[in-house]
Amino acid sequence: MVKHNNEVAYTTIKRTQTMFDFPKCYIGKSQYDLTMTNAAVQRDILSDSEVLQMLDKANEIKDEYPRLRAKALVGLLKKFGKRRIEIATLNVKDLEVKDGFLYVTFETVKKRKLGLYQFINLLRKQNPDALNQNHSELEENWKQWRETETGQKTFKNRRTKRVEDSDIYARHIIAYWSYMKNRLHDSKFLFPSGRCLFGIDYVFDQSNHLSGRQLLNVVKSLDETVWCHLFRETKGAEVARKGGMKLEAVYSVMLTLDLEKEQTAWNYVKRYAVQTIDTEKETGETRS
Repeated sequence: MVKHNNEVAYTTIKRTQTMFDFPKCYIGKSQYDLTMTNAAVQRDILSDSEVLQMLDKANEIKDEYPRLRAKALVGLLKKFGKRRIEIATLNVKDLEVKDGFLYVTFETVKKRKLGLYQFINLLRKQNPDALNQNHSELEENWKQWRETETGQKTFKNRRTKRVEDSDIYARHIIAYWSYMKNRLHDSKFLFPSGRCLFGIDYVFDQSNHLSGRQLLNVVKSLDETVWCHLFRETKGAEVARKGGMKLEAVYSVMLTLDLEKEQTAWNYVKRYAVQTIDTEKETGETRS
């Protein structure tokens, strides 16, 4: 059923399990101790078998919606290696299946801190007397200013990726996307926010999306040793290893992860790519 509260549409679905069965993967609330140990931070990148085990764990969820959502989240993280906020803010309309491919359009948001020159120009317009302060004071005020919203400039880009719709992870994404279109067709976001009522109903707030932390909790419910950014690290490692110790691998990592700095991509290549040494075949007489 649909409930309206202050002109915001909420959809309620019944749960087949009690409040204590899987609140972490259902409502995404912080009921974990999310503190990472040194062992977790230093763990290896994900193997294919570990990701498949997470899908198996998701299959144990009895309610259809959280089961489909968990598997779709794993699929998006595995195939695209995106930041969790870039997945959390996906709209339903950002996905499309066409000509044998699943297309997903992500919005990347970058913030750049403005320089001293921009700060001085601002002072000239708004507070010229502040320019009389000594250099050290001016520099300190500039550093504080660039930590504020006005001291930063936001850049938004939309990047479209695609994967064959026959891919095992793409199938999970498509299944959840189809559920959202057919059952929650008023939802703007692919991962709408919500809350649990009395351990029986789950109420969707279709005007808001889950937070990055709530997506992390869903991942943690499938494997406590895994976090969202580990999928990103794994994707970068896969691309770097495939490309080898070559310049092309750097740009492949940059394009795949939508990185701005070449140095960040180089770091992936240096960490994970293996240099292939040329093979030399013996010619002439054999030498011992």
